Amino acid sequence: MYWSNFLHIYQPPTQTAEIVAKVTREAYRPLTRVLEQSPRAKLTLNISACLTEQLARYGFADVIESLGRLAERGQIEFTGSAMYHPILPLIPCDEAARQIELNTRVNRRYFGDLYNPRGFFPPEMCYSFDVASLARSLGFAWILADEICYNGSLGQVVADRVYEIEGLTGFCIFFKERPISTGLTFGSYPHAEQFLPAAQIQVQPQGYLLTGTDGEIYGHHRPGQELLLQEIYSSGVLKTCTVSELLERYPERERVRPVEGSWSSWEDEIAQRVPYAQWRYPGNGLHALQWELTQLVTAIVDSAHPDGDGYAEARMMLDRGLHSCQYWWASCRPWWDTEMIERGARELAGAALQLRSQTDGTRTRQVERLLALIRKMAYHWQSSGRAMRLKKQYMDEHREVANELTFGNPPHETQTDQPDFA
Repeated sequence: MYWSNFLHIYQPPTQTAEIVAKVTREAYRPLTRVLEQSPRAKLTLNISACLTEQLARYGFADVIESLGRLAERGQIEFTGSAMYHPILPLIPCDEAARQIELNTRVNRRYFGDLYNPRGFFPPEMCYSFDVASLARSLGFAWILADEICYNGSLGQVVADRVYEIEGLTGFCIFFKERPISTGLTFGSYPHAEQFLPAAQIQVQPQGYLLTGTDGEIYGHHRPGQELLLQEIYSSGVLKTCTVSELLERYPERERVRPVEGSWSSWEDEIAQRVPYAQWRYPGNGLHALQWELTQLVTAIVDSAHPDGDGYAEARMMLDRGLHSCQYWWASCRPWWDTEMIERGARELAGAALQLRSQTDGTRTRQVERLLALIRKMAYHWQSSGRAMRLKKQYMDEHREVANELTFGNPPHETQTDQPDFA
């Protein structure tokens, strides 16, 4: 039995230096230290280039250097991803390709040839056939998805083979399992003596265990949990490998037609054909306004002349403004944060306002109107209690499965009280 552990580390482009410093002290440095002290341990890592730049900017180049050493030793395999963590199925293909290529270019600036990913991690594991096809066209050999994307139900993946996507000859998909990943996220395994039996029960002897979590659970969201990794590695009970090594270790292939979904999707959402509910939910008025603003600003930037006044600044602000957090925090499924909603809307609107001299006044006024409507609606939902009612409704509808949520930790620091999934 092999354990292939995938970790994703990221901070939003709007994150403060103080929070980046805090997470670095609590998670990123301890995590690299554990790996350096466990030379036989291996894992697969996505570090969004947005975070790589933040680490360099705020004086944490030592983390970048440590990750580079671990990659050189073969302990870490990097994946490709999108620079600012957008929900790729929900943005235009050319914007998605730009984000992926930016991510590769920036990470190579810091890691050099050590950054040469074979696999691709779509942010939030938001899978679609079009995203997989794009990843393949950009040279990747495989993509990660949540197990629910196998066929819309949980518990269906057989982890003794490698799956290929029908219609994309030779392009593989790896399904991250939920039960053990959930336990790691929620701190259900204080020590290796709890984790190892659970892992062995979950997987047949000749199979593999592919877990996937935020890397920040090791020391930041779960203080001291990096020591669990150290115990697991020291025990020698589980052989560890990268995701790409599974391609060689498990020669059997099976073709599949995965369904759209994310690592936050539930079976009822998939059945209702709402695969990305946390970022675009039918009937959510805030989501409707956010995506109307997103599409308008994207169109304004696309139509602007690259050599014109304000274009470079607008292009950068749009790249940053597509990050997923603003939509997530407007979902009430169950996450809610008015500050993140407004911050994201301001970033997007700012991109368009940089191009006033190139933009029709009607479109500029429409951007300003949408920004004001988003602020007004977010304030109304907060003050009227609507946001809390929607959060409660979501939790009531998913109470029986809430403890299976792989990602119970918010993607950034917030002062908002979070619901208890226990």
